[in-house]
Amino acid sequence: MSNNIDKINLIFSENPIARAYLYLFIKKKMINSDVFFLNHKTIFNKFFLRLQFNNNFKNTNKYLKNPDVKILIKEIEKFFNLEEDFLTNMYCFENIFKFKNLIYTKGPNINSNENLIFFSKLNNKHFLNTSNIIYKNIFNSNKKFYHIHPGYIYKVRGCDGALNSINNYNSLGASFFLMNNKIDSGDILKRYEQNYHKLTLPNFKKYNVYDLYNIWFSFFDPALRVSFLKKLLNENISLNDFENINLNNEENNYFKFIDKTNLYKIFLNKIFKDR
Repeated sequence: MSNNIDKINLIFSENPIARAYLYLFIKKKMINSDVFFLNHKTIFNKFFLRLQFNNNFKNTNKYLKNPDVKILIKEIEKFFNLEEDFLTNMYCFENIFKFKNLIYTKGPNINSNENLIFFSKLNNKHFLNTSNIIYKNIFNSNKKFYHIHPGYIYKVRGCDGALNSINNYNSLGASFFLMNNKIDSGDILKRYEQNYHKLTLPNFKKYNVYDLYNIWFSFFDPALRVSFLKKLLNENISLNDFENINLNNEENNYFKFIDKTNLYKIFLNKIFKDR
């Protein structure tokens, strides 16, 4: 069996990152990929999944109808060289049912004993994470789990990766790595950096910090990650080729979540611009 990234399996958890990866797989004609949904399957499965989808993306659906945000979405797509309407179409509920091998796990907690047993019995070996859950117990399954972090590891590890990158370095980065039991510290396969410039969000000063943060993580954060995944798939990189990194030559920082006051200042001064 190939150990290239085009054979990786997707662990799906209902969030913007998962929706972005899922839609990219569809556009790349990878609908034969195994998608493991961190959820129980029930008799009224599609009904409850629709409720979960609507609840999780209630604010996102509101933003998708907002004329200001529509302009921002187009700028983000252009910034990351994504096709037009990618960030809108990825929020189609039915996308997940286009996959021929949609497999339900033993519930949403990937570290549960039930999921440990479930994953241990699978023939699949390589899995791409889409959730914010800290993996622990699941590492005992002897499977390999990969993650795309929105920061240039090791310079930017931890929380609010893209925001901390822009605030501290006026740049963006992403890293594709093999997960271990330490946060953002696994062996790196690929990473990159690029400059950042302000994006247009008309009337951005009228939005509160809660809305700005949610807009960011509904559209910019998944766009950053999925555009990097697109590059990795285009190159069809091997999952065995790790970067040879000398930590003595690396800037190594761990960032925490940005507090509300500073977060608002960053959005106003470094992230967005008006028309």
